[in-house]
Amino acid sequence: MTVLNFTLTPEAASKVHDLLVCLGKFSETVAVEARRERFTFTALNSSKSAYCAVTLDGKQFFSEYECIPDAGGADGRFTCSMYTKALLSVFKGRLYDPLGRDGAVERCEVGLQEQNNEAYCRFIVKMVCNQGVTKTYKLTYEAVDVMHALFDRSIARNRWSMHSGAIREYIEYFGTKTELLDIFTGEDGRCVFKSYTEKISDGKEILKHPLVTAVAVNTSDFEDFSVQAGLHIVISVKDFKAIVLHADTLKTSLKAYYSAPARPLQFSYGCDGLVAQFTLMTSGDYAGALPTSTPAPEQHSATPQQQSRQASQVQSTASERTDKRSLRSEMPPPVQPASRRDQNGRLRNPGSRQPSSAPLQSQAALTQAESEDEESLFVPHNDARMQEEEDAAWAPMDHEEETLGWDASADNDVAAFPTFRDTGSMSRTTTADSTTVIEPTQRLSEIQGLW
Repeated sequence: MTVLNFTLTPEAASKVHDLLVCLGKFSETVAVEARRERFTFTALNSSKSAYCAVTLDGKQFFSEYECIPDAGGADGRFTCSMYTKALLSVFKGRLYDPLGRDGAVERCEVGLQEQNNEAYCRFIVKMVCNQGVTKTYKLTYEAVDVMHALFDRSIARNRWSMHSGAIREYIEYFGTKTELLDIFTGEDGRCVFKSYTEKISDGKEILKHPLVTAVAVNTSDFEDFSVQAGLHIVISVKDFKAIVLHADTLKTSLKAYYSAPARPLQFSYGCDGLVAQFTLMTSGDYAGALPTSTPAPEQHSATPQQQSRQASQVQSTASERTDKRSLRSEMPPPVQPASRRDQNGRLRNPGSRQPSSAPLQSQAALTQAESEDEESLFVPHNDARMQEEEDAAWAPMDHEEETLGWDASADNDVAAFPTFRDTGSMSRTTTADSTTVIEPTQRLSEIQGLW
């Protein structure tokens, strides 16, 4: 049978209320672990990305504390789980009244009811108030096995510390709908806290554009700052706000320990026998800048295998470029239509009367331009040959060239509703008909009987 009894002062009971409010933002249930020298509240969120542990020292935090586990000897413990709302209904926010008015709580007595002759096991909480009033609460619990998250601070080379009151002023600038917080350290002696979100709105697959808030803090404003430059650590804004608000109730400094992105980060603070530790999952990236306070890692020379691998990559890249050039040189130009050729079969520029006298020269110029820089985005503007070709392209139109036009005449009897006609052939036929003359075969005076 486990024996657990402890007594809280009104001020300590008010601190229990504050820590329960903080843990309630992570999980609906709170696990309790009682040992001979300490009492611990733990919580784990549903996604298992945040672990919280608040440890209360048996000698400093409690006015009286007694815990005798039924098994385990000196390392024995008693563990159970209760709903956070049930505990908050008992440990309310105004338990501590500095003025000592009527109805104020004088002390809080908590005991564990675990006996063989009892039908149920309960946590018995008694709020002893002045004027002889005592409020008794009986809370049910569930026996569970409590697990703890491990964090090694010896490998966490990046760390900083700042008073919780200053950080609370910074988080007031964060948006209410932001979800992520990027903690970035630059080379200009500043640490940036940037809040943002990546969600989409109304299910329309349209990306939100919320207000991104970035707060830059000089590293000299920190109590302790030792972080590598160019390191991005991304955590949840909701978790960070809950931690800062609880640390501000204790008026203490908040400390952060982390090593690299995608590795755990731990926030720690405490005072007067209360120690809080929050281990959070992180993401982010590392820009590769030199560290500001830690020594830079040694740079080793490349091994022969790495050198051969790099040489093979360079050769494969060069062979790909050579294949592209060979394909471009082997592919012939498209065949021009017959209307673009003159009587001798040479190509003629569109809208120009003069044929292209040097198609081979243009092809050579194209090959030369490709050989100069086939991946260039800019065209040289000082080439005289390209200037001549551009002038030839804008030469006056050749009216004898066959073109396709629209017949807007009202003569519908000429053909069966011709909508398009060849204006070049029609103009040549009309000209030939106008120049042809038929000789008269009979005099006009010899014609009789017609009029």
